[in-house]
Amino acid sequence: MSQAELNKTPAESELNSRTEVVRDTIVLQLKLIVDGLRDLALMPLCLFAAIFGLIKHSERPGRYMYRLLSYGKLTEKWIGLFDESRKDVMEPIKYEGKNFDDLIQKTQTAFESKYIDPEKKDLLVKKMNQALNEINGKLNQQKTEEGQPQSK
Repeated sequence: MSQAELNKTPAESELNSRTEVVRDTIVLQLKLIVDGLRDLALMPLCLFAAIFGLIKHSERPGRYMYRLLSYGKLTEKWIGLFDESRKDVMEPIKYEGKNFDDLIQKTQTAFESKYIDPEKKDLLVKKMNQALNEINGKLNQQKTEEGQPQSK
């Protein structure tokens, strides 16, 4: 061993050791599996929560979906998929560009401007809101009727 290697602290000498990299790679694979299973479960659950909220609640239709997203965010922290990135000793990667939501918004705007007639879109949105309000009204009426004592 050289004098420089002997002078290193234990933390420095074990920085990115082979066993650490192997362990972190295996743990990452497990985290990716757990993350993927969570995402797989969230797909139908979010769809169901959004539809249920749209039908059931005219005031706060996103209440169930956004609550589910909050739980998803908690599991994201718990899984800690990218926690080991703190071991990166190279110059930090700087990125302050656009994110996926920006790409979706740009794509939606381009698609709508090319293929969707604004008047037809407004009419479709109006009809969808009317249908959801009608369903919500029927559900609330049914709930009110069930809560009242039956007359004989």
